[in-house]
Amino acid sequence: MRKLAERSRSAAAEIGKLSSSSVAVAEQAGELIDHLVPRIRETAKLVQEIANASAEQNTGAAQVNKAVQELDKIIQQNASASEQMASSAEELSVQAEQLQSSIAFFRTGAADATGAAPEWLRRPRNGPARLR
Repeated sequence: MRKLAERSRSAAAEIGKLSSSSVAVAEQAGELIDHLVPRIRETAKLVQEIANASAEQNTGAAQVNKAVQELDKIIQQNASASEQMASSAEELSVQAEQLQSSIAFFRTGAADATGAAPEWLRRPRNGPARLR
């Protein structure tokens, strides 16, 4: 029985040491948790700020994309208008040449080098013209 009592005493002492050691480890773990919680909250706050900034950046990118699409549409409209204007200018040029040809048919050759009519065609007449 004595041996059993010694073993019990020795086991109780060992259990006491382990309990004291476990309490110390639990206290250290509690202190570490107390230090980690504020840092975890700060990290969560930073992650939220990053998410907000990312959402704002997404919105900005969407606006830029929309503006680029509108700009592309306007550029296409301008290109189409330029083509129409070039076609109209070419058509007007052809019509002007035709008109000059038509006018040349009616010229009498009475104009001088400047294109002005002679004096006798520019002065006013008195009464009806007479045949000579």
